[in-house]
Amino acid sequence: MPVKLTIITINLNNAAGLKKTIESVADQSYRNLDYVVIDGGSRDDSQQVIRNYETFINSWVSEPDKGIYHAMNKGIRKATGDYCLFLNSGDWLATPTILENVFAQDPEADIVAGDVYFYNTQQKAIKWHVPSPDQLTAKTLFLGTLPHQATFIRRAVFDKVGLYNETLKIASDWLFFLEALLKYGCTYQHYQGTIAYFNMDGISCDPATESLPRREQLAVLANEYPLFLPDYERLDQLETQSLQWKQSNEYRVYHFLDRIGFISLGVFLRRIKRVIQRNLYRKR
Repeated sequence: MPVKLTIITINLNNAAGLKKTIESVADQSYRNLDYVVIDGGSRDDSQQVIRNYETFINSWVSEPDKGIYHAMNKGIRKATGDYCLFLNSGDWLATPTILENVFAQDPEADIVAGDVYFYNTQQKAIKWHVPSPDQLTAKTLFLGTLPHQATFIRRAVFDKVGLYNETLKIASDWLFFLEALLKYGCTYQHYQGTIAYFNMDGISCDPATESLPRREQLAVLANEYPLFLPDYERLDQLETQSLQWKQSNEYRVYHFLDRIGFISLGVFLRRIKRVIQRNLYRKR
């Protein structure tokens, strides 16, 4: 029996983005879908957009909510699928056959994550291609999280782990994956392909909230996992130093010399020097 997927879209006053998202779902060749739209009582044309596409939507509501994660939790409670995918307003699926391709591989893991394109709507161009890791480690979750618009989560996992923490504004995805994978031992699989486009107009890419994810993560670690905190801060420091090195003029020079083979030649000559020195020492 084909896997049933619940796609959950949350929206607030983004009629144009909502239309794009719904259309990408409606165009899917994979039909075993349960589509849930949670609108936060929008005052623009969002409700009309929903009504225009109502034949593709299994359940929807438009009423005030308490924020992103409250809205996502409302969607989870309505979900009837085996897996859930959060494709929020403004994001869209990569191709009309992507869901068919994913479930043709018969995924079995609790959490299946694919890749995502970060799309700059101002430049109308892909800014980054962000792959999910083949192997998930604590380091992965210390430095970032999985992209929710490209991650399929078994509905039963929410019964096991719990719903999203509604007290957090932006880091509840991270906390959910941290606890699901490290605390509850949920299984993970990487789908080798791009699932969705992520619209960079949202809160997670807003310069005004750039430091918010780290602040929330530090607060969670301090309260819930204090033994992790020193390692988290040290890892963050090392990553910052690595980034600074890669942006330096010295690194550019090193990279150029490495590209033309000069570094490899130097290593080779150094090895020859050591061999000669050892032979001379033995003869003495």
